[in-house]
Amino acid sequence: MNLPQLPREPIRPELENPTDKEIWVPKWRCFCCRDTGLVGLNLVRLAIPNYDQCRDKPVACQNPRCYAGSDYRGDPNYDQRFTVGICTELDKRSREDWQRTAESHFKTIQNRVVDASRGVNLRKRDGREANRLRHRTSDEEIVANKRHELACSADPEKLEEADLSLDECEEKAYDEF
Repeated sequence: MNLPQLPREPIRPELENPTDKEIWVPKWRCFCCRDTGLVGLNLVRLAIPNYDQCRDKPVACQNPRCYAGSDYRGDPNYDQRFTVGICTELDKRSREDWQRTAESHFKTIQNRVVDASRGVNLRKRDGREANRLRHRTSDEEIVANKRHELACSADPEKLEEADLSLDECEEKAYDEF
C-alpha cells in the first residue's frame, strides 16, 4: 500500500518565508544553564574535561542570578561542586560567545548585501560564459554610469524620431560597452 504524500503543516506559517528576519539572540537570564538550572554540557566540559553525561551527575547551576538553578541546589542527585565563581565565569564566557556569534552572523549578512548590490556585468568576456557573474572594475563602472546618465538624459522626442524608447536606448548604451 502506498502512503499518501501530505504537504508540511508548519507550526508557525508566518515564519516560513520571512521577508525581514532578525538575528536571534537569546533572552536568557543565565547563560551558564540557559535558564534550565543545569549547566550546559559544553560549559561543564570546560571545568570537567572527561565529563560523561551518561555516567556522571548533572551539574547544578550556582549562578546567583539564576532562579532555575535554585531548584537543584542542595539536591544530592546533582553535582554541587561548581562554585558561584565558576558559574559566573561560565555565564560570562557563554555571553561573549553569543555576542561573537551574533556579530559574525550580522557581518555575514552584511557581506551578502554588499555583494548583491555591487554592479555586475553579465556579458560574455575573456571566454567566460554569459551566465557567470563578473564584477565590473572601477573604470568599467564609471563608463557604465556615464553611459547610463547619457541615456537617461536623452531627449525623448529625438528618441521617438529614431524609433527607440528610453529603455531601448539605455540597453543599447550598455550593449555597446
